[in-house]
Amino acid sequence: DIAWVAAIAVAKAAIVGLAVDAFINAASPRYHGKGMRLRAVGYVGGLLLAPVAWRLRGRRERYPRELDLALTFPLLIDAGGNAIGIYRHAHIDDLVHFTDGALVASVVGALATPRVRTPWEAAGIGLAAGGSLAALWEIGEWLGHKAGAKGMDLTYDDTMADLIETLAGGALGAVVTLLRHPTRLRNVPGSPGDPVVQAVDDDASAQRRAGRGR
Repeated sequence: DIAWVAAIAVAKAAIVGLAVDAFINAASPRYHGKGMRLRAVGYVGGLLLAPVAWRLRGRRERYPRELDLALTFPLLIDAGGNAIGIYRHAHIDDLVHFTDGALVASVVGALATPRVRTPWEAAGIGLAAGGSLAALWEIGEWLGHKAGAKGMDLTYDDTMADLIETLAGGALGAVVTLLRHPTRLRNVPGSPGDPVVQAVDDDASAQRRAGRGR
C-alpha cells in the first residue's frame, strides 16, 4: 500500500510541477507550437479522473490505484517529454501513442476481468478505453490548435496516424487481457455456455412447461 501511494503521489506531484512550468513558460522555444497552457490545464484535469469517478460511484470498492497510475503515466510521459524537448529531437511520438494505448487497455482490461463474465468482454472494454484515450487526446490537440497554438503541424494524416497507433496499442492491451486467463477463452459471449444464454433457455423451458401444465 505504501509503495502504491508513494508511486502515485510522486508521479502526480511531478506532473503538477511540469504543468506549472509549462503554463508559466509556454512562450519558451522548447514549448513552441505545443499549446502548453491548454495542455497544462489538461494535465491537472486528467489527474482527477480516477478520484472523481471513484467518488461518484460512492466509494463502494477499494480505490482503483492501478487505473489511477495507468491514467497518470501517459500524462507524465507527455509533460516530461515536452519539458525536455524529446518529441522535437527524438521523434518518439509514434512509440508514445502506441505505448499509452497498450498500457491503458491492459490495465482497464485487468480491472474489468473479475467484473464481467468472459475475458472477451474485458478485452473489449480495454480496447474501448484505448480508443477513447486516442479520441480524447486528438480532441485536446484540436482544441489547442483552435485556441491559437501555432506550429502544431496538425494535419489529417497526423491525426489519423495518432489514432491508428493508439488503437494498435489498445489491441495489444486487449490481447494481453485475453491471455491472462487462457482457460476461459472458450467462454465466448452468446455461446451455449454463456450464463446469460443459459438463463434465457431455462426461462423459456419453464414457460413451455407452464404452458403444457395449463
